[in-house]
Amino acid sequence: MELELLRPSRLVWFSLMTFLPVSTSIVALLFASYLYRCRRVQRSISNIPGPKSKSWAGNFALLHDADKGWEFFEHIRANYGSVCRITTPIGCNDMLYVTDPMALLHVVRKDEHRFDDPKEIHIMLQMVLGTKGLGATSGEEHHRQRKILNPMFSTSALRHMPPIFYRVTRKFIESFQTMCADGPTEIDVSHWGTRLSLELVGQGAVGHSFDPLEIEAKANLYGEDMKQGFVALSTPESRLGMKYLLPWVANIRTPDFNRGLLNLVPSATVGIVRNFIYELDGTSKMLFAMKKEAIFQGEEALSAQVGSGRDLMTSLIRDYVLPDRPDKVSEQEATSHVRTLLFAATDTSSSAILRTLHLLAEHPDVQSRVRDEILTAKTETDGELSYDKLLSLPLLDAVYRETLRLHPPASYVDRVAMEDTVLPLAFPVTGLDGLTLTEIFVPKGTVLTVSIVGANRNTAVWGTDAAEWNPERWLHPLPMSVKAGRMPGIYSNMMTFLDGKRHCLGYKYVQIELKIVISEVLCALNFAPSAMNEKIEWPMGLTHSPFVDGKMSMPLKISRV
Repeated sequence: MELELLRPSRLVWFSLMTFLPVSTSIVALLFASYLYRCRRVQRSISNIPGPKSKSWAGNFALLHDADKGWEFFEHIRANYGSVCRITTPIGCNDMLYVTDPMALLHVVRKDEHRFDDPKEIHIMLQMVLGTKGLGATSGEEHHRQRKILNPMFSTSALRHMPPIFYRVTRKFIESFQTMCADGPTEIDVSHWGTRLSLELVGQGAVGHSFDPLEIEAKANLYGEDMKQGFVALSTPESRLGMKYLLPWVANIRTPDFNRGLLNLVPSATVGIVRNFIYELDGTSKMLFAMKKEAIFQGEEALSAQVGSGRDLMTSLIRDYVLPDRPDKVSEQEATSHVRTLLFAATDTSSSAILRTLHLLAEHPDVQSRVRDEILTAKTETDGELSYDKLLSLPLLDAVYRETLRLHPPASYVDRVAMEDTVLPLAFPVTGLDGLTLTEIFVPKGTVLTVSIVGANRNTAVWGTDAAEWNPERWLHPLPMSVKAGRMPGIYSNMMTFLDGKRHCLGYKYVQIELKIVISEVLCALNFAPSAMNEKIEWPMGLTHSPFVDGKMSMPLKISRV
């Protein structure tokens, strides 16, 4: 007897009848698992006090709001302890906002293996820097890359940088001296700060001149796109989209596909970000190809280039890309490192330089004293301060430290708990149930906002004047509360450059760069507030830039010394 075969229509119907219940069950299980994880996180941190939400979107976006961000920050600082809860959109887990030194010590150093960048940050950095960039990797791969890059930022390597920084800064000064040749002149310094920072990074990091820093010269397109890109990435809309949409999109395709999706989004903000990413990608590939060709041509061609082959990118290509070695770096990875150098250094350096000049203009007594200190030191040399001499000037160092303590270029970084952990607190908080909490249980999946600016202004650590710019604090022994508070930080008891395996690799680079700029500029120029009494504001953002009446601007009255 022949077996009866299922006809095609019956076969399809049978397959559907089998598939639908199974797939529905799988989706239901996944959704139930997601709800359980959300509920577990939410229940575990629900006893932590925090600002009340005024809308369905929570108050997460206020952390990054250009207009209300600083007001919200001050509200948290004045009304809550060293840890508080930040609400998020309905259906999402709330977050923890952390400034407690002991908790931060565990997050960024002692237990850093239990915390990582949130998924959306990884995705965003992969879109911007490429999948092989230092900022876009984690775990063993991140450790391997840092091991390769560390020697390029060592003290011995950075001793080659001062001649480059001096040369660039003097071009900047020449243009300013020309503009104020007839007496004190109002100049919008913000535009020039971006140009100077890009040229410093260009010549020092990648051996390329982006901008002659001449009055008539147009600003480099990458520099303009970079500045606008950072502002666009800082908006609450971008932060919300990044946090809650990117992880879902990333499950579909690769970072290259995700970048392509940016072309389809009808948003001016997304358009700015897209242009920034494409300009950064194209610039990095061009620079890598040019440098590789120069190295192939030999030392004579390399010496004729900007930086004479002493820049960081030349070292990377010559030592790790071209040789056949076990830890050889691929061209894709090297290009990602170039992107990272340009992305990470340009706007943060610009912010630090502009902020320092703004503060010195508002404090003429400090400006005068720093200038006298530098001029006195120069009389003891041939007019150019050495690497060691620059680092030994106490008041210049105090201005540098205090500026970066009070005004770190980046206010926050986020970390997500990769496993259940317990964070001890140096300063206990009172839970909503009235009990004193000396430690906090942090379940897997909890996002923590590491408040760099909050930690640096923690009054329990830095004293009642923690929110004031006071360089004098560094000219005397720091209070016991700073040392006893055990505030982590790779540099000077502050969180500006973070700590642990993900600390800022270029913190020594920034130090010598900024000190050379300030020392040279103050010997040639005097800075004073604008005669128009225009209020310069520094809105909350991914990094900080000066604004006047909603436009990027920093007018100062400048004269020759």
